[in-house]
Amino acid sequence: MSHYQYRGENLICEDLEIESITSEIETPFYCYSFRNLRDNINKYKKNLENTNSKICFALKANSNLEIIKIIAEEGLGADVVSIGEFQKALRAGVSGENIVFSGVGKTEIEIEFAIKNNCFQINAESISEIKKINEISGNLNIKQNIGIRINPDVKPDTHSKITTGSIENKFGIPINDVKELFIQSNLFENLNFNGLAFHIGSQIMNLEPFEEACKITNQLIQDVESNGFAIKTIDVGGGIGIDENKKFQFVEYFDLINSYFAKKDRTIIFEPGRTIIGNTAILVSKVLYIKETEDKIFVVIDAGMNDFMRPALYGATHEILPILQSDTKKNKVIEFVGPICETSDKFLKLDTFQNINEGDFIAVSNTGAYGSSMSSNYNIRPNIAEILVNKNKFSTIRKRQALEDLISE
Repeated sequence: MSHYQYRGENLICEDLEIESITSEIETPFYCYSFRNLRDNINKYKKNLENTNSKICFALKANSNLEIIKIIAEEGLGADVVSIGEFQKALRAGVSGENIVFSGVGKTEIEIEFAIKNNCFQINAESISEIKKINEISGNLNIKQNIGIRINPDVKPDTHSKITTGSIENKFGIPINDVKELFIQSNLFENLNFNGLAFHIGSQIMNLEPFEEACKITNQLIQDVESNGFAIKTIDVGGGIGIDENKKFQFVEYFDLINSYFAKKDRTIIFEPGRTIIGNTAILVSKVLYIKETEDKIFVVIDAGMNDFMRPALYGATHEILPILQSDTKKNKVIEFVGPICETSDKFLKLDTFQNINEGDFIAVSNTGAYGSSMSSNYNIRPNIAEILVNKNKFSTIRKRQALEDLISE
């Protein structure tokens, strides 16, 4: 259940009218629902209650400290891809034993930090990286758990910029090389070859590519274990999408993963990002100008691509909702655009929308994932505020960046 609904003409988050927030918080701003976040976490917990699993939230999706604290309090771990994300997870209360360190380009400083902080597993993506982790572990006299990220050469039906499991992508180690790595694992005396990992992409809405990756990985597990090696962990990554017009088959997904990998002495690692945080937030923005041409109406809002990059970067579609609903319609093509000096700074194009005026407020939906975490100061625009609604109250969980801080550096 979404906790963003209309009560009469008013868009509400939980029990609070969004319009009332706009009188206190300068737009644009991100608004999160605590209940949505809690419900998403509980969905994972419920589906995995009988599975030996570890749920590691992908900090790349959202790195707000207060959000991560809530996730940590719910018992989730963290999937990180940088020393900054690792430190943020620790500060939020996630222990190193619940952190998986992924990413194709870890530095020596990052690897050393992870090992010193009891990282549960470092997912290695190249033979060179494995050698480097082994060397650093030896210098620290610590035996480190690693997972071998494989490249299963699976191409899901998603945007080309967010596919990560194809042989054309930079991620993971080819299957045939992995088999040989395990045979030679005794050469890496400072490492425990804990298991395997894969991640095939993002915003995936169907089961078929996940099943293909599972089949390929399962065959590799059989080959490796037939040579006397135990696969103690299997990291199935994340990648599940959210879509206003289509529901993902969650129950079937978990059944699929369990059917291939569940085993008493094996831990299955999940790295959800979007499905934990995506639908928890809206981006609230004010209409600055209405610009009507012969062909369409441009609605210029005060949020830009620097605040929310996905539509410009990936052509992602996010529904736009009026803060105050009306029955009146404007039957002309309408395009919501931002103030940035780029043609790609646009959010959505519609054939029709309700009548809208300068000074009105709108909400861009499902912006909790890859919103604030991908934002920038392009055009010397401050990072925007983030607020969290719980029942009928809200708190500021990140203040709007002061312009003075930007122009003084």
